[in-house]
Amino acid sequence: DRYNAYAARGAAPDFHKQPEFLAAQDNGPWGEFDMSLGKSMYAGFTLGGLATSVDGQVLRDDGAVVAGLYAVGACASNIAQDGKGYASGTQLGEGSFFGRRAGAHAAARAQGM
Repeated sequence: DRYNAYAARGAAPDFHKQPEFLAAQDNGPWGEFDMSLGKSMYAGFTLGGLATSVDGQVLRDDGAVVAGLYAVGACASNIAQDGKGYASGTQLGEGSFFGRRAGAHAAARAQGM
């Protein structure tokens, strides 16, 4: 009931969904998936993750940088966003390449403070 009341107003304070993705959940059928660790191959994989700059800086919805917050690898994944084609280790290259960039950027930022 709480979710539906907020969805009707175009707000989602609990889940922070964008208004275009809000819809009242009045009619089923309903289903669920157990995505807990050890029960799903995607339990630790965001399938989309946080939006980032090429230096691993986390971006807000409007594209502005969240100062001092970095994300790389599976938590900022842009590979297999739909869950298709994911293979173990997919994020190793992305994590190491962008991790190096993010680390260099964070170090430069810290030195400039």
